[in-house]
Amino acid sequence: MYEKNKFTILFQSVEYVKHFLQKKYEEKGIGSPNELAFQNSYAFVYYIKLGESYFSQGVEAPTEIKPVLFFYGLSHWLKGALLTVDPEYPATTQVLAHGVSARKRKKQGYRFLSDEIKVQKDGFFPYLSNHFFSVKQLTGEKYKMKHLLMSIPEMNSTFEKLEKEAPLLPIKKNENYPEYIVSLDLLKKLRMSPKRLEMLVKEKTGSIITCLEQGDQISIKIEKEGSSLPFFHSREGRLYMSTVLPIYWNLPEILSHFLLLYNLSMICRYEAEWWGEVLYSFSSNDLPFIDTFLWCVQEKTPLLVERLFFDD
Repeated sequence: MYEKNKFTILFQSVEYVKHFLQKKYEEKGIGSPNELAFQNSYAFVYYIKLGESYFSQGVEAPTEIKPVLFFYGLSHWLKGALLTVDPEYPATTQVLAHGVSARKRKKQGYRFLSDEIKVQKDGFFPYLSNHFFSVKQLTGEKYKMKHLLMSIPEMNSTFEKLEKEAPLLPIKKNENYPEYIVSLDLLKKLRMSPKRLEMLVKEKTGSIITCLEQGDQISIKIEKEGSSLPFFHSREGRLYMSTVLPIYWNLPEILSHFLLLYNLSMICRYEAEWWGEVLYSFSSNDLPFIDTFLWCVQEKTPLLVERLFFDD
């Protein structure tokens, strides 16, 4: 059952939204914050309300059409988020396209986990990545579905059971010292030395860390935090690090949800034969992964969206 979240409740008030947007614009040094907040308040409320309508229907809908409803719900929420940093959005029609493309025809032996999507030069995804998250997308960059799923902690046990691999290892924070502890298996699976891991994290996230081996564990200290940290957060707040090199990227989890839902929604709409096969033939591991991800979207995506608006 769908439950309202803090942002869907508060953003039903245009008066509240005006003050909320004005504060956001003032914090970013945007000129005429009061006028722009007044100008954008109704559009913002409509984005949030329409997003909630799509998303709530997705919760109640059968699996066959869930991805489409979730995708449009998340898209509207993210458009609202963009208005908090870019009061002119959408300034041109170029940013209205999705900004990513999926493989047109599914080949024989197709597996969802092996599928890829490609980033386009213009459109919503690269625009959102750059303007809201300060992540510059490269035109032609490809994201594999398997790697996107691996970056979501709630998918970890599904990978362990069905693919016999654990893409994420749990991390413990040392309460007495500013350090994090993770199993030495991290370096073994990455086939890296501590120094090489330090270089990788700096290159991918901008964060500077120090790694020291301590018996069968690794001590990780954050010397300087860049645009992100190499950690993945579960819904319950547990931390993980990845044993899979391709997902050491500076990509917020909410963008992984967006890309996965985009591809699944395209499959729903345009690949009826394969979609029917995966839903009703039970012939591969794809359905358990898709079902688990859609459950995660229902439970976690609104929380991730809420964090875009509120720090607490």
